[in-house]
Amino acid sequence: MTGQIALLLRVFILLPLAGLSATLPFVTYDKAAGLLTIDLNAASIAIAMLLYGLLSGGTFAWSRWVKGVGGKT
Repeated sequence: MTGQIALLLRVFILLPLAGLSATLPFVTYDKAAGLLTIDLNAASIAIAMLLYGLLSGGTFAWSRWVKGVGGKT
């Protein structure tokens, strides 16, 4: 059971977060001006990567979960 929890954490949470963290510098704070700036182009790439990972790139994770609960893949 502990191995299954570790696998779920790694595949569903840690791997997608590692990819998302590569695009995180789209939010910056300028102390001199007191402005919070969001780069919409980089944010849209991060959102697209997250959606791709959940819907198509994460098929391995979904198939492992289905197989773990007794389904067939």
